[in-house]
Amino acid sequence: MARFPYPDEPSSQAVLTRTPVPLNVFRMLAHAPAVAEPAIDLGVALLSATSLPARLREAVILSVAGRVGCAYEQAQHTPVAERCGMTPEQAAATVDGNVHIDGLTEVEEVALAATGELVREHTLDHVTVSALRQALGERQAVEMIMLTGYYVMLANLLNALEVDSESVGDQIASAISELSGKQRETLSPHSRGDAS
Repeated sequence: MARFPYPDEPSSQAVLTRTPVPLNVFRMLAHAPAVAEPAIDLGVALLSATSLPARLREAVILSVAGRVGCAYEQAQHTPVAERCGMTPEQAAATVDGNVHIDGLTEVEEVALAATGELVREHTLDHVTVSALRQALGERQAVEMIMLTGYYVMLANLLNALEVDSESVGDQIASAISELSGKQRETLSPHSRGDAS
């Protein structure tokens, strides 16, 4: 049971209209409406508007969940990761903090190594930055670093307030797919990073 009650006043409920799935994490975040809306918007952007491949994105999220002990993030994103092409064994190994996992690409392994270092050290050494830049390019490297920080931030809230997990991983995966499709329709080739 969550350590704070979920707010139910109209202003708090209005915040939830910004989310594709009204999750308890955002219900709890509605205690602070001034930060809830931008936090939700950033989360939606990180899940649907970045150039990160979906499986890599979910591997990073699961790596964060495992490294910070966030059962909520793990429960919500394991089904999403599996829908994005990870096997249950790969997802579990990622949560366990493994970097070299059968079936993952070298690029995904570079991202997982950087995620682990970032969560542990709150920075990246020169070698890791160089490997990340070579594997992902500058745009995706920055997006991956932001994704890591966002999910660490949410994990702090989720863990500290013991936010209740709900079984909506498939709904989240569907919402991300739908949002990603809409986002791709609105992006120009230049804004996607495609060659002109």
